[in-house]
Amino acid sequence: MRATRLLAAFLVALVSACASFPETKQLATYDKTQGYRYDSLDAKENKEDLFVVVSFSGGGTRAGALAYGVLEKLRATTIDIDGERRNLLKEVDVISSVSGGSFPTAYYGLYGDEIFDSNSRFQRNFLYHNIQSDLIFSLFNPYNWFRLMSPEFGRIELAQELYQDLLFDGATFRNLEQRHRKPFLMINATDMVKGAQFTFTQAQFDPLCADLGSVKIARAVAASSNFPVAFSPLTINSYPGSCNYVEPRWVEPALHDLDINPDRYYRARMLRTYQEKEHKYVHLLDGGVADNIGLRGPLTSMRSNDVEGSILNKINLEKIKKLVLITVDAKNEIPSKLDQSASAPGTATVINSISTVPLDNYSFDTLELIKDTIRRRDDAQRTQPDLHQLEIYRIYVGFDQIKDAAERKAFFEIDTSFNLPKEQVDALRRKAGDILAQSPCFQKLIGPGMKKTKGASLACP
Repeated sequence: MRATRLLAAFLVALVSACASFPETKQLATYDKTQGYRYDSLDAKENKEDLFVVVSFSGGGTRAGALAYGVLEKLRATTIDIDGERRNLLKEVDVISSVSGGSFPTAYYGLYGDEIFDSNSRFQRNFLYHNIQSDLIFSLFNPYNWFRLMSPEFGRIELAQELYQDLLFDGATFRNLEQRHRKPFLMINATDMVKGAQFTFTQAQFDPLCADLGSVKIARAVAASSNFPVAFSPLTINSYPGSCNYVEPRWVEPALHDLDINPDRYYRARMLRTYQEKEHKYVHLLDGGVADNIGLRGPLTSMRSNDVEGSILNKINLEKIKKLVLITVDAKNEIPSKLDQSASAPGTATVINSISTVPLDNYSFDTLELIKDTIRRRDDAQRTQPDLHQLEIYRIYVGFDQIKDAAERKAFFEIDTSFNLPKEQVDALRRKAGDILAQSPCFQKLIGPGMKKTKGASLACP
């Protein structure tokens, strides 16, 4: 009996000691022409004169279903390009996503139109599947109890393994890179130490001297949907100073621009800290913590020439004639009765509040910054006729757009979880297409477009 107990203890120790997060491989040599980058994708079929950016928000299956409905509608829509009718989904250049929106983003990026098959793995294993139950089951699996005893193996690793089994198998960013075609995916998480957005692109991994190509897609999606407290932080390795990384030239002058351009200054500081040799790891949380609508990356690209694949640079070079920004926002609004009682809210309620309410406020600010950026560009074009006349279409897909109050309330109150009834998933898919189709700017985009008269606005709305 004693020998049996000793053997069991030995096996438990062995399993827990072996459990660890998957190691991110070291980048042998920095090369800005290699790895998963926007500029490495083929632009022959999808040119940049019509430049379409789509962002998908967080919100569990609710967000995934709303995003999926938008993809379906884009696929069913054609647009006239140089006298040829083209599938609008094939014209999407960039998809930026967080949390629940990262599931359809990653799946479409890997498998293309297979996502729309009625019996696709995406529908069977995500949209209409109880992922929440699977996650709980894995947590109560005795084998995983032993693995979770390891300080280097957390609950988020169980989520990654589940997403691999259900959707992504062993696919890595190398596989995504080898597809060599748009859209370019920006799957976003949050660096919990810096509180800043962390995007799974090789440009983000360069200062870490880490090879994004070795990272599994399921790992990026797990990081992006890593809701605080429910999961442990996801860890990736960092090897700063080991790959002959060359810092971009804009960084040094930007470090002296705090008063002139604070946003650029803080981006430069952030990049510098990733190059510090004492920092061996990066710990990631849900992308919604830094940006719950996935718009911060595209916003920076519209306002700065510093970032790789800069939209502003393409505009300045007159490569883009029409810029389309489609924001898919699955935020919910569930009425609270907390302010009707003197009783202090419980811990779970407090955690949920601090994890969601500030995100909605920050998302609103991001949307306002996008509007302001577009407004400034439009004002400049109307007062400077020699400036490149860019058409801009800003399209918002959110439950706010539903006119009927009772229907709007019903959609706002759909639960944030990874398990929704089939009828709710179907309703979200349909409503996403309806909201997109009814957008005046979307109608103008696929119709005759904007009239280019001197001094007229070329921004919608």
